[in-house]
This record gives sequence, structure tokens and C-alpha cells, in this order.
Amino acid sequence: MIQLKEAQKIHKSADLLFDQLAVEEGISGLASRVAKDCEKDFPLVLCVMNGGLYLTGQLLRHWEFPLTVDYVHATRYRLATLGKDVLWKAYPQNDLKDRHVIIIDDIFDQGFTLEEVKSYCLKHGAKKCTSVFLIRKSHDRKKADIQPDYTGLECDDCYVYGAGMDLNGHFRNLSSIYFVKSKPE
Repeated sequence: MIQLKEAQKIHKSADLLFDQLAVEEGISGLASRVAKDCEKDFPLVLCVMNGGLYLTGQLLRHWEFPLTVDYVHATRYRLATLGKDVLWKAYPQNDLKDRHVIIIDDIFDQGFTLEEVKSYCLKHGAKKCTSVFLIRKSHDRKKADIQPDYTGLECDDCYVYGAGMDLNGHFRNLSSIYFVKSKPE
């Protein structure tokens, strides 16, 4: 894991991918599309920690319909840049039976985490699962059998951080999204 000084050095040389306005517009459009399709279902909003925290908070500001908020902590990266098998640190606290679950996460890369969380929800009785991501990476490494239902922004296959996505544990709080040309170790 890189330390703060190294992260600050990388951030100084990073390029801006989406500024704050573009991120806010992406989230606003995403919120409207999801609300149109889900607001009558009394959904259970399931934030995937830690990456989904930023997007979940922003989406909740836009939604004025009845819902329940919960979270899971299922991660592949564990503060690294290469993913491994999904590690569950926390499961939902609410009953999923007969609920429309809206799974919210930061970035759709290969789909392993989404596949794991969605499978868990369906096994525990969810009647429907809808997935919402701030950003989707464009590449050929995706799992062919799962795709996100909603995405706000698209990017090439590069290392991105900000707006919930981290640079080895740092900078999730940034309101803009940045990219680095080479992946940090």
C-alpha cells in the first residue's frame, strides 16, 4: 500500500478525467433514471462499501421516495490495485426477502463484486436486484455474464480515483475524477 506522501505525488501528476460539474451531472442523470424505474418499489438501497459510499450519499440527496438504506462490505481490492477473490466483511442487516434491492458501487470493472453481491441478495430472497455504478470502464476483461443496469459515466481502461474511488485508500473524498497513466503499485 502506498503511503500518503507517495499518493500526494501521484495525485500531482494525475490528469483530470471528469471535473466536479461533469460528476454532478452524471450523478443527477443517474438519479433521475433510477428513480423513474424504481421509486414505486419501496427499494432497499444497498451501498457496497467503501467505494459506493460517495455515490450512495449523492443519489440519496436526489431521491424523495420511500426506501431503506443498508450496506455490505464486499471487496476485491483490499487497498491494493489488483483484485483477488471477493472478501465479505459485512452482510446486509435488513431482510432482503421480497425486496427490490438497488446495489450501488463506485466503478464497474470486471463485474466480480457485483456478481457476488447480486447472487447473495437473490439467494436471500430479493425479488429483484438493480445495479447502479458511477463509472464503467471500457475494456474486454469484463465477465460476459453480468453487466450493470445503470452507469453515470464511462471511461477507458485506466486507473481512476476520486468521487468514491480510491488511490490505494486515499482521495475517495474528491469531487472530481482523475486518472493516472500507469497503475500505482
